[in-house]
Amino acid sequence: MSREKDAANYAILFFAVLSVILLLFPTTKIAHTVRIAASYSLYPSLHYGAKYGYFVRNVPGNFISLLETDQENRELKSKIRNQELQILNAAALTSENERLASEMKISRSLPWSGTWARVVNKTPADWYGSFFIDKGSDDKIGVNDTVLGLQDGKAGLAGRVFEVYPRFSKVMLLTNSAASAVCAIAPAGLEALVEGKGTWLLKVNYVPEESSLAEGAEITTAPGGLLFPKGVSVGRVVKVYPRESFMNFITADVTPAVDVNTLSEVYVVRRHLPHELPGPDAEGR
Repeated sequence: MSREKDAANYAILFFAVLSVILLLFPTTKIAHTVRIAASYSLYPSLHYGAKYGYFVRNVPGNFISLLETDQENRELKSKIRNQELQILNAAALTSENERLASEMKISRSLPWSGTWARVVNKTPADWYGSFFIDKGSDDKIGVNDTVLGLQDGKAGLAGRVFEVYPRFSKVMLLTNSAASAVCAIAPAGLEALVEGKGTWLLKVNYVPEESSLAEGAEITTAPGGLLFPKGVSVGRVVKVYPRESFMNFITADVTPAVDVNTLSEVYVVRRHLPHELPGPDAEGR
């Protein structure tokens, strides 16, 4: 029994020494093959440990490399986003410069003197009613000055200055349900009243029933109007309503010459009108 135990101990010692010698032996093809076979037969975990030892030893380096690569990717993505924003800003500035140059060119040909102002505030609850501009009494802006917008290379009536403060003013739009203007209907020059509806459309009222009002007719401010200079484009008729039995005039919907949703700048025509316009009684006195 003791002989068998001694033989087993000698065998274990022998194989242990052999394993150590094989592990330390210079790496040759034969030695490498024998080493793998011996390590796998004696202790399989040593085989797999040797296989992945390189990767385990280099985990910190690989992890740092991944972090550096991720940081570089983030920096590159940030630079790309910044460049894209710069390109968009440059395109927007180019478009704005072209628009402003076109507007300045058109304003020079207008027969009315005035000043440019930027639209600085719109109220969602009063979208088609009013907005504010960045010019006020310090810039010689007065109540009831005419406000024009430029669209498609042409000036159109946007509204009038309603309230004036030192550095900004409030503009009542023509689309406001409380706004109106005396207008002339082409080609005969028939006068009527155009009114705001609180929407993007206008309404022309008090057109005599015998008139030949048709869709597409152009409407401009009339010479008989006091608030606005004559000849300013107001819009075009898009729908004519049949006369009601209880009325002796017809009405029509009008598309404004200026889309207030697209206005970024307006041209304010100085009218020098009184804050309170005289009524019929005042004129009689």
